Amino acid sequence: MTKELVWVTRTDPFNRLTAKRLAGAGYEPLSAPALRVVAMPARPLTAVPDALVFTSLNGVRMHRFFPALADLPVFAVGDHSARFARARGYSRVTSAAGNITDLCRVIRLGLSAPGDILHVGAVSPSGDMAAMLGSSVRVRRLPVYDIEESDPRDLEWIAGRLEAIGHIIVHSPRAGSHVARWLDAAMPDWTGVAHCISPAAAEPFRALPGISARISNRPDERSLLSALFENRGPGSSIAAVAHGLDRSRGARRVRLVPPALRR
Repeated sequence: MTKELVWVTRTDPFNRLTAKRLAGAGYEPLSAPALRVVAMPARPLTAVPDALVFTSLNGVRMHRFFPALADLPVFAVGDHSARFARARGYSRVTSAAGNITDLCRVIRLGLSAPGDILHVGAVSPSGDMAAMLGSSVRVRRLPVYDIEESDPRDLEWIAGRLEAIGHIIVHSPRAGSHVARWLDAAMPDWTGVAHCISPAAAEPFRALPGISARISNRPDERSLLSALFENRGPGSSIAAVAHGLDRSRGARRVRLVPPALRR
């Protein structure tokens, strides 16, 4: 029985975990990251904050662990980031199990005001945490990595297999934007399904009317992959599934209509 092909666009090294999960479920994963993570030069801490905040797995991975900070309250955007932070040695980790809005809510509940937090993450984070938290919390940013789009030449081998690929896994809006532009150039009539972690990640695919998208009910990989696993049937092809709305546990499928065709 031929295995269905899934393009995993997630950044390295976490794409390996996604690929392992897909392989365990009977798919053939093709790992070709749409983005790459570039470490930033380490900046010394000038003052100990009241809490640390991580908005990504890469933020935890790229930030040097200092034993002196091990007992600080740590707020992580999701469960995977929280588990990774605990594994690094932080002892007081709280997961928001969601997105940046959930994270800010958890910080407000768990940190006495006024507070001073250190936000460890990307050079250009998504969302303005300082504005969302308000003046009662001082947010200091510590960029520990940057995100760059993969060279299109690194995706040429994927182009040769696009006709057989029915699924693309998209973990971020930036990845969605890069993948959509690349598809528009490589095969604008591709008719598979983009499995997207958020509405923002799915938005760039509106320019490609042949594509439908599954938007995860929660911004985590478990929800992102669950609909793919649950809706698989004998001989099924995700590219042939009818467009519409699917309110399964893991994701909802939406037909992306280009702005020019909307009334």
